[in-house]
Amino acid sequence: MESSYAVIMAGGRGERFWPLSTNSLPKPFIPLTGASSLIQDTVARIQPIIPPERILISIGTTHLDIARKQLPQLPDENFIVEPVGRDTSACLAFCALHIEKRDPAGIMLALPADHFVSDAAAFRHTIQMGLENIEGATGVIFGIKPDRAETGYGYILAEKPAIQANAWPVVRFIEKPDAATAAQYLAFGNYFWNSGMFLFKNETLLMLFQKHMPETYEKLCRMRPLLKAGNSSAELAEIFSTLQRISIDFGIMEKISGLRLIPARFGWDDIGSWAALERALPADDSGNVAQGPHIALESSGCIVYAQSETIATFGVSDLVIVQAYGKILVCSKNKAADLKRLVTALGPQEGPGELKK
Repeated sequence: MESSYAVIMAGGRGERFWPLSTNSLPKPFIPLTGASSLIQDTVARIQPIIPPERILISIGTTHLDIARKQLPQLPDENFIVEPVGRDTSACLAFCALHIEKRDPAGIMLALPADHFVSDAAAFRHTIQMGLENIEGATGVIFGIKPDRAETGYGYILAEKPAIQANAWPVVRFIEKPDAATAAQYLAFGNYFWNSGMFLFKNETLLMLFQKHMPETYEKLCRMRPLLKAGNSSAELAEIFSTLQRISIDFGIMEKISGLRLIPARFGWDDIGSWAALERALPADDSGNVAQGPHIALESSGCIVYAQSETIATFGVSDLVIVQAYGKILVCSKNKAADLKRLVTALGPQEGPGELKK
């Protein structure tokens, strides 16, 4: 569709992927699953159906330079700089104003910058189905069919259509469940993981802000003339900094009716910690997964990331071992999701592999 715009949300921090990622080089900009970074993969996946001139990157000032360097095919004006981080509702509201300025009839496809997708062609086919179902819907969200009783994701309950159809009416959003509840959701078949990917007609999204987040909408109305005048002044930044800090899910999505869900037809993971690489990379016969040079002997279930040096494992199991920027991480897999505690203990970091002295 010529009126479709992709908004790629490139916020996030680097605690769970230390030492490869830091606050100055967060997860979207590191090559976790291949030679290219996650944000480069995200842009490459969508580019065949949405051209570079309609791909917008929502970014903070700290990461603008690296985003431009990694995505030279995108016009400079497509990097939408947030003066401060105010969560996804502020991010998408601001991007909605930018799309409105370009095309009042535009459609916004919102995509996180740091997810793993195993089949790009199937991803694009699913997005196309969403575009085909946007007419008559409040919006379209893409749900992931669970393959395990995951407690770290939010869920969406959807109603299976009586006849064969691609779009399922959304019943409600559900917060992260406990293990027993997640196992029930897995068995039922009409619960989906919330992927954080969705479609809205841009004018509809702005109307939803007006109805459900009126204070934010009032501030959008104050920013609109500044933006249309090409004004990136301190006044615009000051207004943006007062927007409510809340996710789009809590602020809008969970309050509205008329949403449709398209079940994803591709492998997906949000790669939340080093342990998630087991789901994104192929394993050897002993269950080890490795990115970079690795020699394993009598080792099993290890996750290895070697940026530049060979890592050898001998007689060990279920470890995460990472070598990057002159630093080495060794931890048990069951501690990988809690790596923020280690990063906090290490203290502030100035850049990749550098600790402030």
